[in-house]
Amino acid sequence: MVYAIILSGGIGTRFGNQLPKQFLKINNKTILEYSIETFETHNLINKIIIVSNPNFIEETKEILAKNNYKKVCAIISGGNTRGESAYRGLKQINETENVKDKIKVLIHDSVRPNTSNKIISEIIKGFDEFKALSPAIKTTDTIYISNATQIIKSIPNRDNIYKAQTPQGFDFNTIFNAYNKLDDSQKFAFPDDCSVLNFAYPNIEIKIVEGDNKNLKITFPEDLEVFKQLLTQ
Repeated sequence: MVYAIILSGGIGTRFGNQLPKQFLKINNKTILEYSIETFETHNLINKIIIVSNPNFIEETKEILAKNNYKKVCAIISGGNTRGESAYRGLKQINETENVKDKIKVLIHDSVRPNTSNKIISEIIKGFDEFKALSPAIKTTDTIYISNATQIIKSIPNRDNIYKAQTPQGFDFNTIFNAYNKLDDSQKFAFPDDCSVLNFAYPNIEIKIVEGDNKNLKITFPEDLEVFKQLLTQ
């Protein structure tokens, strides 16, 4: 059983728009719809949970009703942080599934609407060997590590520096136990789910699968223009 948890709880502060960016439309289709359809049409995904911005649950329901998605099994309210929303999605699985040791879960940001089937397939294939996997791409930029006053303290070797993407895939018990191991002040403070796992269980290997520059995260208005161009290719 493979679940996809799609995180749609963000408010889009950096985007500078009153409407959360996952509800913006490109070619008469919302960013959220593009993201859902990637998992809805993938033959290895069994069920989808949408973790929604609490103020836009009705809008999310309207999107689902219009498209008649077959795999979406729940819409739940998101939390105050990305981590809390991911945890709520995991709790939903925990409360509805009995044989949890057979479950795998992919956690995805709804504002990455151009994820490839290849990335999803590679993550699911990787479960044969690993309990956690993440798509990532090597950075082509030099990375600076600074102190609090923006003074460079170190410059790591960029050959081993990657930029993380989603969906990130996990054995369900592994990631759920990682969240439960930490108190709320810890587990909801991390930028992604691999960070939670790495902090809670540093000895569990997280395998990098090849990401894609086209798997962009829509953060700023100019990212929408890039996505529009990708849709024409």
